[in-house]
Amino acid sequence: MRKILLLTLLFSLIVSLADAQHKRRRGGFYRKKPPYRYELIGSLGVTNFLGDLGGADQIGTHGFKDLEFVLTRPAVGGSMRWKMQQYFSVKGNLFWGILKGDDKLTKEPFRNNRNLNFKSNIFELTGQVEFNFIKEQKGHIYKIKGVRGMAHKDRQIYLFAGGGGVYFNPKGKYLDGKWYALQPFGTEGQGLPGEKKKYVRITSLVTTGAGARFALNRYWGVGMELGMRWSHSDFMDDVSDSYHTQEIKANGGSPKAIYFADPSQASGPLPGSVCDGCQRGDVHHKDAYMFAVFTVGYKVMYRKRSRSKF
Repeated sequence: MRKILLLTLLFSLIVSLADAQHKRRRGGFYRKKPPYRYELIGSLGVTNFLGDLGGADQIGTHGFKDLEFVLTRPAVGGSMRWKMQQYFSVKGNLFWGILKGDDKLTKEPFRNNRNLNFKSNIFELTGQVEFNFIKEQKGHIYKIKGVRGMAHKDRQIYLFAGGGGVYFNPKGKYLDGKWYALQPFGTEGQGLPGEKKKYVRITSLVTTGAGARFALNRYWGVGMELGMRWSHSDFMDDVSDSYHTQEIKANGGSPKAIYFADPSQASGPLPGSVCDGCQRGDVHHKDAYMFAVFTVGYKVMYRKRSRSKF
């Protein structure tokens, strides 16, 4: 995570230096005003969780190798892009999505026996800096018959990095088939005497990824974007450290609290492996997730003032 933060800060510094140098050379962002500086964007796609629960039939890797495609869930969002210059843009995003994980989907013995599951709505607010590899090419504004290159061309491939925050609320499925918020139960002993406080359901995160966009005409364009979210929380799935089941029982925990703390299979492949202090999750890695979305953008054009000529 420190490496990711360092790379993000370094990337932001490069953008700032490049923008300052561009201003010195041209006395501003452009010698001439660009056809647009702002773009409104709608996004529709999917999200997938990369954390402690579920995953491939192996010990968790906290990477793409642990991706479980059947747990892909929908996501929608809205954004606004500000074009700083030909190669750099800044974009603000607001996304909603669903994250889900389930140990029943992996054949890895420890996680399958653990039998934990969760789902969570997430609400994400982020900002990102984009570096465009392809310079925008503009044709004629008016469609004149017989004139080549009259269409406005805009094909761009970009990398981005940024950060922001996300709200999450992990829920677990109980024996009655209903879903209950897990944070109030303190499934790893949070809130008990001498134990840590219950976790906060808002966390900061770092974003990295790549995208592409293509113009349909002067105003409308479509694109796609794939981005990773590296959170600073290990509780987006309510799983982090170790079991505290007996401690929860001793302090009068409810049946739901006891079940969600340890729903492991009584006849699982690792009988007797669950005990207070035994590993429940991987405390050394924070939770991550990814977005893959298709986008539709509308460019806000400059309006030139007309002047009368005599």
